[in-house]
Amino acid sequence: MKQDNVMTRREMIRVGGSATVAAGLVHPWSAGHGGPQRKKLALRITNPDEKVIDAHMPTPPTLKNEFPPSVVTVGGRRWLFIGSNHSVVVPIPANTHILKDPECSVRSPEIYTIGGAVHEIRLGRLPVLHKIPADEYWRHTYCGTFNVDVMPKDRKNPEWVFSINHCENKNLSWKTGFTKWFTTNSINPADEATPKTTSGAWGEGGKFMDYQPAYFGLVSMSYAPVTAETQYGAELFHHDMGPIIWPQMGFMTPDGSKKNPAYTNPHSHPSSLIAEDPNDGKTYVYVWANISGIRPGDHNMIGAARSPIESRGLPGTFANYYQGDYTEPSLPANMNQDISILRTLKGGKADPIHPSAQGRINRFFAARLKRSGLFLSVESYNDTDSSAKDYKETALRLSHDLRTWTDRIPVPGTRSYKSYGRMDPPFAFYYPKFLSADGSSHYEIDESKPFYIIGTKPHEVVYRELEIDII
Repeated sequence: MKQDNVMTRREMIRVGGSATVAAGLVHPWSAGHGGPQRKKLALRITNPDEKVIDAHMPTPPTLKNEFPPSVVTVGGRRWLFIGSNHSVVVPIPANTHILKDPECSVRSPEIYTIGGAVHEIRLGRLPVLHKIPADEYWRHTYCGTFNVDVMPKDRKNPEWVFSINHCENKNLSWKTGFTKWFTTNSINPADEATPKTTSGAWGEGGKFMDYQPAYFGLVSMSYAPVTAETQYGAELFHHDMGPIIWPQMGFMTPDGSKKNPAYTNPHSHPSSLIAEDPNDGKTYVYVWANISGIRPGDHNMIGAARSPIESRGLPGTFANYYQGDYTEPSLPANMNQDISILRTLKGGKADPIHPSAQGRINRFFAARLKRSGLFLSVESYNDTDSSAKDYKETALRLSHDLRTWTDRIPVPGTRSYKSYGRMDPPFAFYYPKFLSADGSSHYEIDESKPFYIIGTKPHEVVYRELEIDII
């Protein structure tokens, strides 16, 4: 039976000690790296037959919903951030539920929020350049607002809309008029873009290709104070702050001669959450992203980092999760150096947050549960079944303290054997995230009522209603 009491902030913090969660619902994880639970956390999905549904959400003409949009409410306004290689924001009424009124996404003119340099050229925001300058290398080609939230005001700052961005620095090809254009990545420019060494639709043979040797993925942070200058948080390009985490072994070998073999081309697909740590009662900005591991079998893993809320999520303030706690500085010490030097430097050490994960994870996203005070995550991943058939599936996990997570709890009806790009049911969830029952929040979910997982199939929004019992 679901509990009717909602935990107070004090009760949530007490869970980190010897007290149990309100009404004895669960016991916390024991302290220490990899320690066992006092009582195993578990949940039951009570609507297993629910289907994945096409939201039929249109998009502005300049882009598609490659990853699911973000609903942000701030200063009496509600924004809908829509993104791909660049991102826009659309103002929507403050009580809008995007799944019940999907055409809200095109009723008002979109506002440009941030993007990659190549796509700014295509939009006419920058002149046509054969060579992209090395500064702001993190958005050399692609910069998408994978996660957008509100930073609360403090004594020095007003509220901020802030975004944790997925960035790509890669060789890219595209066409303007009758001309094919090739731009070379700025992390390893010696690997020059040619028809044989480019990502895009104008590679050799005229077919789309993704050239991984010259692909470098980054996670960056941008923000916009909720002021008239930024159209009240809409224009994130005013404060594009750059990377917040860095590969453990660096992008390139120490001598800068080639791509580091330990850097395994993960597409970061980041997410974030502002939450209290039940162990110390302090509030942090948490970030999760696909990163390269350094141990056998770590090819692609989910790493975590966090920054104290008073640091406002700015670069240089994040520490990686390592050996059971958040201890390792995420970035190299001096980020003011040229990228030709930075590319050889190591980032902080990091452990996978769930070392038992199988397959290749597409994205990991977490939210706070209001009733139990626990954290619920959703992830999509590719794996192979007992018949050696590849599939994509979506699963949940629970955590008490944003350090250790349960094993996967697969969501019924989300397994798909169809390849990337197929638009017919059963749909696969790409880049999943949560949405509350009233459509107002991705980060705070009342588990006593049905809520939603939203994702893309890809490039178009899909969703599934979800009901759970914590047991």
